Amino acid sequence: MTRETDRQLLIFDLDGTLYHTATSFIPAMNTVFRKYSLPVPDEATLLSFIGEPFTVFLQWLKEAGIPIMQPGVLDAITTIELRIVQERGRLYPGVRETLAHLRDVGCTLALCTNATEDYGQAVVRSCGIEALFHYLRFRSAADKDKAGMVAALLSQIPHRRAYMIGDRYHDLHAGRTNGCTVIAASYGYALPGELNGAEATISSLPALLPLINV
Repeated sequence: MTRETDRQLLIFDLDGTLYHTATSFIPAMNTVFRKYSLPVPDEATLLSFIGEPFTVFLQWLKEAGIPIMQPGVLDAITTIELRIVQERGRLYPGVRETLAHLRDVGCTLALCTNATEDYGQAVVRSCGIEALFHYLRFRSAADKDKAGMVAALLSQIPHRRAYMIGDRYHDLHAGRTNGCTVIAASYGYALPGELNGAEATISSLPALLPLINV
């Protein structure tokens, strides 16, 4: 039996790495903006907010004219998004199979995301991957940044080597700050050059398997 201290620890981002967020986020935002009779932003603008902390997203909604300070508005937006996650949300190809294989061969799997718990739980449950993770870490009001969240996971989980797999600069910074091997998901939502400095780049999650020494 492999000891926990001998295991590889793989820390995964969610949006843009495991979850094809555009499958739910774009139709959800279209619904929200139309609900308040506002012009729907272009897709590139919407996609740029994927992976950002919820506070950044809320500030943008406010600046765009969504009355987020009015009672019930945020609850209505959340309800719309969670419903569409369940109806239309999809993982990237091969995600479930890749995670299952990594767990089967003895890796420890952790999820670390800037998403709120209600949204993140909705995604992992509706997509059927919740049980594949040993640890789930969603962003809370007490978290300063993703680097701190990753640091907390590393201190909590016995491991031999740690990897950070993600598609945005938050993931790159969090991994490098904490001494993880950073693997960039080029198929996600990063801007050109955003992930320069990662130790490796993958074009799909199954391409991760040859890079993990198990």
